[in-house]
Amino acid sequence: MLGAEVLEESFYLFGILYLLVEMTGIYYAFHAVLNTRTSQAAIAWAISLIIIPLLILPLYWIFGSSRFYAYMDSFRKASLHDIETAKKAIQELKRYHVDELHGMEDIGHTVNNLELLPFTTSNSVKLLINGEETYQAMIKAIEEAKDYVLLQFYIIKNDHVGETFRQLLTEKMQQGVRVYFLYDGLGSFALSSRYIQELREAGAHVTAFNERKGVGKYLHINFRNHRKILIVDGLKAFVGGLNLGLEYLGEDKNMGYWRDTHVELEGPSVQATQSIFAKDWYWSIGHVPELNWQIQTARSLCVFKEGPANDKTPCDQKVMILDTGPADQKPVCSLFYCAMINQAKERLWIATPYFVPDAEIINALKNAALRGVDVRLILPEKYDHYYVYLTSFAYYRELQGYQIKIYRYTKGFSHQKVILVDDSLSGIGTVNLDNRSIHLNFEVMAYVAEQTFNQQVAEMLEYDMNNCYLDDLDDFEKRPFWFKAVSRVFYLMSPIL
Repeated sequence: MLGAEVLEESFYLFGILYLLVEMTGIYYAFHAVLNTRTSQAAIAWAISLIIIPLLILPLYWIFGSSRFYAYMDSFRKASLHDIETAKKAIQELKRYHVDELHGMEDIGHTVNNLELLPFTTSNSVKLLINGEETYQAMIKAIEEAKDYVLLQFYIIKNDHVGETFRQLLTEKMQQGVRVYFLYDGLGSFALSSRYIQELREAGAHVTAFNERKGVGKYLHINFRNHRKILIVDGLKAFVGGLNLGLEYLGEDKNMGYWRDTHVELEGPSVQATQSIFAKDWYWSIGHVPELNWQIQTARSLCVFKEGPANDKTPCDQKVMILDTGPADQKPVCSLFYCAMINQAKERLWIATPYFVPDAEIINALKNAALRGVDVRLILPEKYDHYYVYLTSFAYYRELQGYQIKIYRYTKGFSHQKVILVDDSLSGIGTVNLDNRSIHLNFEVMAYVAEQTFNQQVAEMLEYDMNNCYLDDLDDFEKRPFWFKAVSRVFYLMSPIL
């Protein structure tokens, strides 16, 4: 009899707890409907929260938000010294501000109205193609370091590439060079504690993004720092698609040849890039190191060394460094990308490893094609994330009839993130055309408004297209039913993946 009473009481308590969980799920379902960015995501979250709240509630608390308020809130507590340093750096950049972007007035208005770091003059930009050339340039710059080296990567591996950089940094620290090393904890989850400890013992300042946030960092796990930045003495900066790992040299057995693009910068764009590192470092550590904020204009000519022959490019290139992420008050990444697409008059070429764009970008691509713009997308045939690869095919049906060309890269894996608008503007950096990159990740792009450099980018992409096949968008309808069904399911889930 007593056992029956205990069982009845247990069921009663379970019922109350389940009712509370269900009510909480309903509350957050309304929260999702009111706050989620897209209707797709709102419906997916709302239905899931109501049907299986016990499972979905923890996921929604971690993955449901697209805004990282804590990142920007932290700067309100910055010291007077750090605030004054930031003001002086911005004022210094404004001395090289580009007043007009001829033929790209709309882009200029977008930059001003979004209050972005400005396009600046007196820059030198060097195109770096693939791992060997990029790593050689990085190593040379580090070897020449006299004061400090700033490194920020999404992925750092324990392989011989990572070890080469660790040993070089150790040698430079023995010469008195300061090293500040920032990595993403999730992207570099396989990085050994020994690697980090050896750097620290050698004198490096090393931290993971979010490391000082304690248990709260797990609530921020959906916001990843996808930036790849290297800065030496405030004189040179590197931005692009490459992390530190042997696969970027084409030495991974599964991925094979690895196609990627980076840029080397000199001039005011270095301080602009450095300001982005300083913000991320402050969020992670709580202070900004003493850095060189005195701008030195470009000192060398840029040479395109791989692929078709090119002339030297001038050293007065207009460059803007754009950092985007979930702490932005406006959807800067999506807005600026759409502004570039809308700017195109003759050609719009985009290379991206992942093609899962939002509705705004898809419509902008369609409108560009309808204006008669030569729209080409270079996507990989080989994949590293199968669900993203499958999802990209779901967009074929939407793009049919718009004369948009999709090239599938077959030589290996194409990981580069490049956009070219006419001969007027090009962008190279870390932004992929997927929901995570556009709305959830911290990203950085270098945009160059200079015709000679952009012609080099065009030749580079033409060279890549020679290693592609032109996909037939109508072939999607000939795919097996299971392929179309799975790709469509992933497409519907893409806003919350």
